[in-house]
Amino acid sequence: MSWVVVARKDFEDAVRSRMLWAITAVFLLFTAGAVYIRKAVLGGTPGLPDATQFLTAPSGLIIPLTALVVAYLAIAGERESGSIKILLGLPHTRWDVVFGKLVGRTLVVTAGILVAFAGAAVTLLVLFGELAIVDFLLLTLVTVLFGLTFVGIAIGASAFTATRSRAMALAIGAFFLFQVVWDFVPLGVYYFAEGSLPGPTTTQLPAWYYLVQVLNPKNAYSQGADIVFSGAGPVVPVESLVGSSAPFYVQNWFGLVILVVWLVVPVALGYWRFQRADIG
Repeated sequence: MSWVVVARKDFEDAVRSRMLWAITAVFLLFTAGAVYIRKAVLGGTPGLPDATQFLTAPSGLIIPLTALVVAYLAIAGERESGSIKILLGLPHTRWDVVFGKLVGRTLVVTAGILVAFAGAAVTLLVLFGELAIVDFLLLTLVTVLFGLTFVGIAIGASAFTATRSRAMALAIGAFFLFQVVWDFVPLGVYYFAEGSLPGPTTTQLPAWYYLVQVLNPKNAYSQGADIVFSGAGPVVPVESLVGSSAPFYVQNWFGLVILVVWLVVPVALGYWRFQRADIG
């Protein structure tokens, strides 16, 4: 259980550096603020489920950014400063370091999410006079998994590289890939497969087009969160476009599988590289 010691120290260091408080304040501002803006500023008559589901919008933007910032230096920073030699000089294996850092930084991000969603719950109660507690708790769990996924990506990048600059480059690259570039990836794949881009007259898209979309963890989170509100079945637009025999990968539950894959694979690759690195 040596990783527990690493995780506890990592979490305590984050608290002392006020990183936890900064993350919590950012989460709280964006989640509670988004609910208030959705109901009180934008107007209209959104129901409680719509307002609750709207929490996925700020979460899809803020959580990847903060998780990457929190975790990308967890290992690479200590390697560059040389403090990793002291850590490995104690009875810790390299796996203890990677897993302990993953758990420690996940606790930081999770604490921020829980406080922010508590603030959002209070805002929903004030605005609507009620709260769908089960739905809200399930959405919170899916959001925590989403945060864990991006902490895993950052920890994997940090373990894979030996310097702060390379870890930062990987973290920034991951953010732009999933927040900006990926929106064009399905169109690019469609062009190479079909020889043209889908246009206004395109009435049916192939099911694999939606698979490419959901491979983005941000989209996987939105699709996984739909389980809370629409069930685990096919996404409605997909069902209407590809017919009743929609494959498993366009089901809402498959978004959760994608999140787990994005958590496991980067951490495994980072550990593989870190295990073989010459720390000196």
